[in-house]
Order: sequence, then C-alpha cells, then structure tokens
Amino acid sequence: MKNILLISDLDGTLLNQTQQISPENENAIRRFKEMGGLFTLATGRMEDAVEPFVQKLGVDVPVILYNGAKIVDPVTKKVLYEKKLTIPLMLWSRFMESLTGSDDLALLVYRNGQVYAPVRNAVLEKHENKDGVVCLPFSDDIIAEPVTKVMIISSSIDKAKQLEQVVLDSGLPCEMVYSESNYLEILPQYTTKGTALVELLRILGIDQPYTIAVGDNLNDLAMIRQADFGYAVENAHPQLAAAADAVTVHHERHAIAAIIGDFIEKRRELA
Repeated sequence: MKNILLISDLDGTLLNQTQQISPENENAIRRFKEMGGLFTLATGRMEDAVEPFVQKLGVDVPVILYNGAKIVDPVTKKVLYEKKLTIPLMLWSRFMESLTGSDDLALLVYRNGQVYAPVRNAVLEKHENKDGVVCLPFSDDIIAEPVTKVMIISSSIDKAKQLEQVVLDSGLPCEMVYSESNYLEILPQYTTKGTALVELLRILGIDQPYTIAVGDNLNDLAMIRQADFGYAVENAHPQLAAAADAVTVHHERHAIAAIIGDFIEKRRELA
C-alpha cells in the first residue's frame, strides 16, 4: 500500500454540507493510512482554510492548495512548489469598475498566504463563513507584486461570465476554472490540480506510484484525468462525471469511505 496515493478534493467531495468530515470518512481515511496508504488533499482553498482538516486527519503528505498554484508541507508549513500571477493594472481597473455599486459580486486576491478583498458585502461574508477565513483590507500595493490567484464570486452567473470574457479579451496568460457554479478562479498559466499532482509525485519520489483522485467540479477535471484512477462523486458536474473512471456515491453518503472500502475489497480479491 506504500505506493498508493489517495488524493481528495474538499468541498462537495470530502466535506458534507455543513463543511465537516463525517466520522465514516475520517475513520476510513485513518484505516487506509494505517494500512500504509498515503492520503492528502487537493483544493482551491488557502492554507488557513485547510488547516482544520489537515489537523483532524493528521495529514502528513504535502497538500495541493489554490487549485494547484501551491504545494505545502502540512508538517513544516514549508512551500514546496508555487506559481504566481501578475495582474495588469488595466485589467485590475476593469475588475474594480465591476464592483462599483454591485452588491452581488465579491473579488478576492490571494497573496503570500493571505486573502484580501477591496469590497465587503453579503456575498463575501457568506464565503468567509464557509471557508472560515476573514479577508484582510485591500490596498493597491497588494497587486503591485505577483499574486497566487484571484477569485470572483457572483450570485449572478452572467456577471461571472462577463468578467471571464474581460480576462480573455485582455490576453492575460492564465488559467480560468469554475470551482463552484458561481466561483470563477483566475490562476497562473499552466496551473491545474493535474499539473500539481505530477509535481507532488516528483516531490514524494514514490517508486511506481498508483494514484486515486476524487472530485466533484470542473477544477478537479485535470486531476481526475491525470490520476491512474479518477472518481467523481454522485453530485459531480456532468462533465467531470463523464471524464471519471467511475462515479461513487454522493458526498453526503461518505464518498471517501465508500471508495476506500471498495479499494480494500478489490485488493483482497486480488490477493
């Protein structure tokens, strides 16, 4: 089992609707690790928003954060891999214009392990409550240097799509992905959970690794395709479900526990 790496998304996959890890999932992960398997997380979240789950599960394998823009050792807190994005002032001005007089749009900028927001509103506060992280006050010098990522949250999907087009029209070398239906993430070029998985395996140096990846949304697509075996949860985006090698149960029905149970049973059959 020492060459088996199970890597799971958080929101909509490992976590339930109250943002908790069920006892069923927790116990299954601990059993998997006791058998020699390696377990870690791949998420769009930042360090502080992942730390409670890292502690709860005793994760000691490097975690993929910011949808692949950063890999961090959860024990030493050392950054093992990172890509950054430079936002042109003209594009930033367009972002700020879109926030003027808007109460259904939030803009978050992630840099050096912190998150900043130029405007506070109900959309932003809802996200803060979900992730358990409070955004810091914004100042113009935040984007004077490269950032880890920018995230746009909108209660109107049309507004998110409009800003997506603004970025495309700007010609900015970047990646864009929806981590939730109304969460548009702007990432450094060539950044995906899939490319980060390749880098993670290089860091770990496992002999003949076998990777199992689990996710629910489009930001998991590259990882699902990169893994040796990719699972989509029952509640997954249809495009992800179509790309996966298998579809497991709904995340509210302890999907990770179901996957681990199936894997252990198959190992027994082959023994």
